[in-house]
Amino acid sequence: MQALEAVKKKISTTNDLLSVVKTMKALAAVNIRHFENAAQGVGEYAEVVEDGWNVFFKNAGVIPNTGKGKVAVLLAIGSDQGMCGQFNEVSKQKTLRVIDELKSEGFTVSCWTCGERVHGALEGSGVITDINFRVPGSLRGVNGVVNEIEHNLEKWKRKKDMHRFSIVHNRFAPDGSKVAVKHILPLSIRSKGAPWESRSLPMTNIPITDLFSTLFLEYIYISVYGAIVQSLAAENSSRLAAMQVAEKNIIEHVELLEADYRNTRQGTITGELLDIVAGVEAVSGGKF
Repeated sequence: MQALEAVKKKISTTNDLLSVVKTMKALAAVNIRHFENAAQGVGEYAEVVEDGWNVFFKNAGVIPNTGKGKVAVLLAIGSDQGMCGQFNEVSKQKTLRVIDELKSEGFTVSCWTCGERVHGALEGSGVITDINFRVPGSLRGVNGVVNEIEHNLEKWKRKKDMHRFSIVHNRFAPDGSKVAVKHILPLSIRSKGAPWESRSLPMTNIPITDLFSTLFLEYIYISVYGAIVQSLAAENSSRLAAMQVAEKNIIEHVELLEADYRNTRQGTITGELLDIVAGVEAVSGGKF
């Protein structure tokens, strides 16, 4: 009887776990769509910033001298929570490769992280991280984290002559998450040769230095914001996939436990019947 109760308790506990997994699966599915829409909006705004750079290059033609320091900041974006498969591991591996590439170019690399999980993974691989930022739990929290990163970038640029800034993050894609690298700084003349679709050349009355400063701030902001929301969409996609596997495994485990419960129950009933028969035989002197 005790064995039967033990199996029954296991079934109840496993079903409770299944309920939690289904809830996390539903939340991940909703969050994917939420952050995917945000990433799409960021992409559209980034196109506006690119048009702004186009206007700048049409009028100025050159990028103001931003220094040639040999300090590079590499931001690795991961997660604060687990249960998302290889999400942080692939980010760590890509970060290690980019660090080696930057060092081979003669840069002194400062590694920053966004997420406790990728922070721990990198430190476990021997990488000392200078700053770790929290991963925002919602879109409302993204602005605060982006502003914090921008503030530190400005401080490092001013005090340590930071010249290179890159981001490693997981990117959500319909066929699965993929790790990406964005080299944000230094600015290249990638927009200089971009064709202007209108027949009239772009003109602006804004002083070139003011236009550059405004575009630069918007460019940094939208680059970091886009990387974070893409990472959040990819994180929830990885978590959804992990929960789907977990759900399948738990259902199979419940089926095994229920089969074990039926067998144990049948064995208990059979044992009780045999005890009754043996008792009757003993009372009747074997004449039953």
